Amino acid sequence: MPRFTDLTFTDAKNRFQRGLVYLFAILASVGIAPFVVIRYLNGQVLNAAIDLAIVSIALGSASYTYWRGRATQLVSNVTAALYSAGAVAVAHLNEPIFVFWLFPALLANFFLLKPNIALLANVLAILAIVPIAARLESTTHMFAMISSLLICGSMAYSFALLTTRQQEILQSVAIQDALTQLGNRRAMNEEMRLSIHDHARNQIPATLILLDLDFFKMVNDKFGHSVGDGVLIQLAGLLSRRVRKTDRVFRFGGEEFVVLARNTNLEDAVVIAEQLRAQIELELRDPEGALTASFGLAQLATDEKLEDWFNRADKAIYQAKQLGRNCVVVADTQRDS
Repeated sequence: MPRFTDLTFTDAKNRFQRGLVYLFAILASVGIAPFVVIRYLNGQVLNAAIDLAIVSIALGSASYTYWRGRATQLVSNVTAALYSAGAVAVAHLNEPIFVFWLFPALLANFFLLKPNIALLANVLAILAIVPIAARLESTTHMFAMISSLLICGSMAYSFALLTTRQQEILQSVAIQDALTQLGNRRAMNEEMRLSIHDHARNQIPATLILLDLDFFKMVNDKFGHSVGDGVLIQLAGLLSRRVRKTDRVFRFGGEEFVVLARNTNLEDAVVIAEQLRAQIELELRDPEGALTASFGLAQLATDEKLEDWFNRADKAIYQAKQLGRNCVVVADTQRDS
């Protein structure tokens, strides 16, 4: 029985974002909260109020994120705006040395926002500091302050871009089959979940088309795995060319492939499968001649779980094998209990 995982990149990314919101709330409580008391006791009421606002919103954002169970972009935007504005305000209300509060804000923006948006936010924050730099005793000091902020922001921006690109590459690798460049099992699970969600909300039909090459083990045994891999690559290309733009193609494993026919009922999916079956028999070859494939189809049923949906189509393939292969079998509409 195939195994499925509930872990998706969306889940992992959101957990990371939640962790950042919680981390900043802790840092604000530990690093800024004491200044609320110190400034208030020193008579710096406005400064104390700004620090209190930063801590309160940081804790509020963390509490809201915990209540929702996920980090929202709105929370990230509010948190970034708060830290940037608060750092600028503290710098203007105190001695120029307090500009150092802007450095952690510049870095935090790249964790909370997309790189280009964070870059814009940092440029605006640095521009807001220019009047403070202009009041310094020498031009050298002024340029030193602005330059240090720009260097810090530029290095953080470069790191954020590199991290974003590496993350995109890793995500692509993790959801892509290395041999055929099709989506892999993880990508298939995610697309199936989306189809289940669409069906539950709007009754949009979806049908799984599973296909398994007939006697593929003999290809590997007779001609070697390099020839077998070439056959799989050819099949992947054939499927990608022949399916509709709205459909999704995946390599489930070995010689088994999956076509997710979205917004498609069972009758229409049978037509698609028959066309693919005929095309495979016509185009796909090994050194000894034509190859064929067996097909199993299952339309998503109401309230059906992902595993049950897949297993019905998978069992239909076994029936196709028992019926002599190179045919299309539709799964029983009754789900397994």
